[in-house]
Amino acid sequence: MDSVVLSGLEGKPLTIHSWPTKSQLLGCIPKECFKKDTTKSMMYAAISSALTLGCGALAYYTIPMTAAYWPVWIAYGFVNGTIATGCWVVAHECGHNAFSNNKKLQDAVGYVLHSLLLVPYFSWQRSHAVHHAKTNHVTEGETHVPHVSHGGEGTSSQRRKELLGAPLYGVLRLFTHLGFGWPAYLLTGATGGPLRGKTNHFLPFMGNQGEHKLFPGQWAGKVWTSDVGIVAAVAGLWYWASVAGASQVALLYPALHGR
Repeated sequence: MDSVVLSGLEGKPLTIHSWPTKSQLLGCIPKECFKKDTTKSMMYAAISSALTLGCGALAYYTIPMTAAYWPVWIAYGFVNGTIATGCWVVAHECGHNAFSNNKKLQDAVGYVLHSLLLVPYFSWQRSHAVHHAKTNHVTEGETHVPHVSHGGEGTSSQRRKELLGAPLYGVLRLFTHLGFGWPAYLLTGATGGPLRGKTNHFLPFMGNQGEHKLFPGQWAGKVWTSDVGIVAAVAGLWYWASVAGASQVALLYPALHGR
């Protein structure tokens, strides 16, 4: 029988006597990582916006809007949907308070970009902050909270993964998450955790209104402010469709193709 080669722990279990504090962890990160560069942030916002609009303009002038070119338009949707993710990420960082020390500028950029992508800015800012504060908490988490199985047979997601196989299941999840899961979360709080009930990112009075309400205090007013941005963006799309036709909006507007 071959001898067993032991690791540096000499076969003993790893014992953690004390967890590092938050300040100790933050102290390990270089200080320059916490500095906000407004000029650089605005540059990234401008580049992402210009690339998104430029890709749309290129498609408008070079791809015929006919049924024969539907494979090209699908390819365009994937390309410009991916490019527009840059705008999403910039707005996301605004919501994280990582864009600039100028809070008004930060919220203005995030509000405009997220509204144009039909994302309620302040609503998402709040729910996403709760998500990070309660990450991996199976009852108090917010978004991507796992289902708890009580029957010993695993969740339906686990059974589908075993049935389809990991690669095919991954493709299926890509489409269900972006096509159905994202709107379902905004409208009903799907995957949002059991404590807050059926929340709605457009109607702050939905869901649990007690200790664990998603939009307490001033956040309710901010949700309504987010709604104004979404209504303005939808009105702009409606006007565009009334002038140029719904098919042009459906083909060119990158948010319709997913992030």
